Amino acid sequence: MAGSTRISKNPYLYDVHIDLIKLLKQLGELEQLRDARQRMSLWLEWLKDEISLAGDDQKERKKVEELFERAVKDYLSVKIWLEYVQFSIGGMASQDGVIKIREVFEKALSSAGLHVAQGSSLWEAYREFENAILMGVMPAPGQVATKQQEDDFDVQHKRIMALFKRQLSVPLNDMEESFTEYKEWLQGEIDSQIKQQFHKALEYYKKIQPYEKDLLTKEDKKEVYTSYIDYEISHGTAARVICLYERSVQENCLEPEVWINYTQYLDAKLRDETLSIPVFERSVRNCPWCSQLWSDYLLTLERAKKSHQTIKGTVDRALSCGFAEGGSYLQIWTTYCDYLRRWIRWDEDHEEQLTLFRANIEKAVEHLYTIPDGDPTGSLRQFWANIEAKYCKNVTKGRELWNEIMTEGHGNEAAMWLNFYHFERCYGDNKHCRKLLQRALNSVSDWPESIVDAFINFEREEGDLEQYESALAKCNAQMDRIKERRKQAAEKEEGEKSKFQKGGKKQQKTFDKGHHTDKGHHSDKKQQFSKKDKNTKFDKRQNSSNDSGEKVFVKPYQKKETKSDDTSERISLDEDQKASNGLKRKAEDDQSSESVFKVPPPPGFKGQKSGPPPGYKGKKSEPPPGFKGHKAGVTEPPPGFKGKSSEGEEPPAKVQKTDGDDRLHEGQGDMGPDKSSCTAFVSNLAYDVDEDNIKDTFSQFGEIKEIRLIKNFKGRSKGYAYIEFPDELCVIEALKFDRTPLDGRPVYVSRCEDKSFRKPQFKFATELEKNKLFIKGLPFTCTKEALSNIFSQHGKLKDVRLVTYRSGAPKGLAYVEYENGTEATQAVMKTDGLAIGEHTISVAISCPPDRRPQKDQFVPSLGSGKKETEVRGKARTQVSLLPRALKTAGAASSNEKSLSKSSSSSAAAAANEKPGSKEQSGKSNDDFRKMLLGNK
Repeated sequence: MAGSTRISKNPYLYDVHIDLIKLLKQLGELEQLRDARQRMSLWLEWLKDEISLAGDDQKERKKVEELFERAVKDYLSVKIWLEYVQFSIGGMASQDGVIKIREVFEKALSSAGLHVAQGSSLWEAYREFENAILMGVMPAPGQVATKQQEDDFDVQHKRIMALFKRQLSVPLNDMEESFTEYKEWLQGEIDSQIKQQFHKALEYYKKIQPYEKDLLTKEDKKEVYTSYIDYEISHGTAARVICLYERSVQENCLEPEVWINYTQYLDAKLRDETLSIPVFERSVRNCPWCSQLWSDYLLTLERAKKSHQTIKGTVDRALSCGFAEGGSYLQIWTTYCDYLRRWIRWDEDHEEQLTLFRANIEKAVEHLYTIPDGDPTGSLRQFWANIEAKYCKNVTKGRELWNEIMTEGHGNEAAMWLNFYHFERCYGDNKHCRKLLQRALNSVSDWPESIVDAFINFEREEGDLEQYESALAKCNAQMDRIKERRKQAAEKEEGEKSKFQKGGKKQQKTFDKGHHTDKGHHSDKKQQFSKKDKNTKFDKRQNSSNDSGEKVFVKPYQKKETKSDDTSERISLDEDQKASNGLKRKAEDDQSSESVFKVPPPPGFKGQKSGPPPGYKGKKSEPPPGFKGHKAGVTEPPPGFKGKSSEGEEPPAKVQKTDGDDRLHEGQGDMGPDKSSCTAFVSNLAYDVDEDNIKDTFSQFGEIKEIRLIKNFKGRSKGYAYIEFPDELCVIEALKFDRTPLDGRPVYVSRCEDKSFRKPQFKFATELEKNKLFIKGLPFTCTKEALSNIFSQHGKLKDVRLVTYRSGAPKGLAYVEYENGTEATQAVMKTDGLAIGEHTISVAISCPPDRRPQKDQFVPSLGSGKKETEVRGKARTQVSLLPRALKTAGAASSNEKSLSKSSSSSAAAAANEKPGSKEQSGKSNDDFRKMLLGNK
């Protein structure tokens, strides 16, 4: 059905639930109707239908009783309680029927008996039931009561009197009528203690009666409930406060603030998780978009010492709700990572727990990286860096995390540099602190004085005289430059201000002549100029912070100047293109505000469409890693978002692919969004490997719930599969099997996750590893066992890895890792140059080259801008521009020479050669013009 499809996409559409329930009821689809009502929890109508279907069948009545228990725990409803006791009275004939009815009445009174407006109906129903029993034990008219009848009568009479006493001590509507009824029923003098309790309750009722009247008359009941609850907290009991909170959430179930106040009261005052956990479960079901509720819920589950699987499942549910703001995702991930840190027992064997913590916080960072404003200050990585440095003694990892943060647009922010400096002061050394402060001094623009103070104080405490004087000199020089820039900016602003003041006077004179005035004109124009002044400044930063600390994205005005080189002079350009060359500017962003002052075009400018100028080949602003693109002007919703888009339409469902290596859609499509953390992605499998081979191999890491081997339309394996385990710990163990051969091919094992969530990373280290050897020149027949036998003679081995192609064929390379660096050094000296068969191997300490691009190296090429690195060889654009039809043997050989020759030398060589010569090395621009015009 269409309704079921819409609900599966967004389970929080209230109207769709209602329409679906009505339709299923008309069609008579009982089971589907029950499922729909269970999702929506429309209890009263559901219960009435189930009562009519149950009849006298005891099994069906038992199911209805269970349904009643769920209903009364969901919301405080006197009507449902009355239906429940009425249904229980219908089964009075059964064994222990009266006892069960009294149990239901007692539950009803403990839940809703304090309801000031409607609670009296429950008390009256209970007394009527007991009065009916009293009439049943009395002898028939004209008969003498037996001893048993007299005893039963006394017991029942005392039970009803006790009910009256309990009711008269509770502030309720119509309590004075109840007191009069008690007088008539008693037919005697009322006990003084009962009178005292009644008058005390009546006095309290008169104090809260204004609140009850406001609830009946005023429209804004939320404000009335807030004042009412505050009064009850100050003067009432906890039971009355809970009853009032239940009434409040019943009428304001979609107000997160009401649920937050309720749960915080339960956690702060009562500290009873058995009461607060059900309330939290109801709150997140009604307000799933409130991250504060989810965060408090996780803390309560941890306080109640719930299992890790329960907490992990709650986190998965929270992340799948589709929050509207990135800060909500950050709050959930922060709460969960805090819990994982506290979960680690540092004084015990904690390797497994630490691995799980690192895996989840890395997943959190990657997830937040794909969400706009997910973690603008890198707070989660700051937390991670402190954990690595403090508990794991891994300061290097902490520095890597901090460097990532600083390169993401925070290089000019003094506060971030000071936090980084604080990290180095706590866990680093003086060398790194000094380098860090020097970097900060040259980068900060918003508050350089704070960096200067920190730098000088550091050298006062830690440095010698030379270092102190050097820091003073650097700080003074930097501050002089900053003051000069500030002075120039102030002079420029003052000059522009005076220019507009003059322009304003002229404009005012013109207005006076025409008898027109416009007070807001001058200020508007000044405001427009200030916007122009800000937007025309070139800023290389992709983002910055405003005065309030909020992160804003800057789109600087950019200008592209066209540069000509020797090769471009060979090509004839039109006169119009030459005239406009160097004058074309990049069109402003289509989404920029209309109020921004636009720079007028230069004379002769004919305009162009939005986008870069023709021929522009410069580097464009790169999207974040993993970004897959979207339509211009449309912001993609965050992962798991189930709400409506900004245009008011629901985001389209993600189209599932049928091929390719998409770990999200094929790994999670049938298993649900909460199964991805428990699923491993296995690739590079041999095509003849089936599910049984996979199960035999991976069952050592834990119970396997499902194996999904991806196949093509012919039923043949594609070479990758998804393995679902019962928990995330099994996945972590399975990751250790990564790159282990299976049927002759190295198997790649990784987590099942969306590629857009992952940053590009390399599995192995790219720096000097003193305890690891790199061996090359091995014969292709060399095995891991043979290599272990050779190198184990020089020390205890930790790991041996043969490097292979994806097909499993050896490359003749290997890595041998020892327990310590000393043994590795001795092994190099003894095995380098060793002959194995007909091959002589080369052994060295492992130090892979850095794969990151070198910013200080570039290869100039023809019209393609700077090349960041020449590691990959020459740029593709270094090709000959000579047409192949004119290429001769001499020209072909000359083109193989370096392209750094000047065009003038080429022209001179062409002038000395005879036309038509086979030795001709090139043609001039004039030759090309004559050839194209058909002139000889």
